Amino acid sequence: MDNLEKLEQRRQELLKEYAKEQKKAILFLVGGLLFGLAYLIGQEIIFLLPGIIFVIIAIVFFGKAASHAQKFRTIIKQDLIIELLKDTFEDVRYEPSNFISIQTINNTGMVKRPDRYHGEDYIAGTYKGVKFQVSDVDLKERVETRDSKGNVHVSYQTYFKGRWYIYQFERHFDDMLKIVEGRGWQASTRSLVKVETESMEFNKKFAVFASNQEFGFYHITSSMIEKFLTLEKLHRGSILYYLAGNELHVGVNDRRDYMELSLKTPLNQEALKDFMVDIDLIPAIINELRLDTQKFKNQG
Repeated sequence: MDNLEKLEQRRQELLKEYAKEQKKAILFLVGGLLFGLAYLIGQEIIFLLPGIIFVIIAIVFFGKAASHAQKFRTIIKQDLIIELLKDTFEDVRYEPSNFISIQTINNTGMVKRPDRYHGEDYIAGTYKGVKFQVSDVDLKERVETRDSKGNVHVSYQTYFKGRWYIYQFERHFDDMLKIVEGRGWQASTRSLVKVETESMEFNKKFAVFASNQEFGFYHITSSMIEKFLTLEKLHRGSILYYLAGNELHVGVNDRRDYMELSLKTPLNQEALKDFMVDIDLIPAIINELRLDTQKFKNQG
């Protein structure tokens, strides 16, 4: 990239400021802990107030350090990611704070409805004539635990964190297909039939449900089984597919934050290569499942 050198220079400047603030924060934190220790040993109130002040100052400096890291994150998203996306896709747009709506995900019936939901890094564009949307998603459920005294504690635990892809093609299918890695217990399978393939390896990894056996076998051919297994190896964690109408949804639950670069990572061609892996996963699904072929075009 033309501006990679400038971005690396800016990263080094921000890293230097980040390190300064971190150093100050640690010094004040250590000072605060020493005052606190002196108070605990001598029970002298004179040590308590300076200890509290030092800890507060440390928190302020830690906050300043975090702001430099956030500034770098914003620069990467505004100046680097969009350029990389434009080099790969057509009509692409990138909205760091936007995400695929939870209603859209809930409508697939592929995962249980979350009690809390967060998303970011929304990307939309076209590749080989196939429109796509993708964003990071984080689904949490409310969990209640009771301690030995009978007190109820509420926490929100993540059960799906990763990426959600939506691909739109020309052809509209009247039937539905759901493929879930594992036993598929979270997916809603009402009115669907279980489909067993001839591949033992595939059947061990995925549970397949369809409106009818014919629709399942139409898509789960031997070549498609090979493609699904290839895609499964490209992604860490579990993967799911939902095909209905003119859309294919792919959910990847791998506990990852995509499109992120650390302030401490030098911006060079090697780092760019690693970063492109996240972007290349978008067209990989189109290429592997051949969503641009006649099978997914209008049958006029």
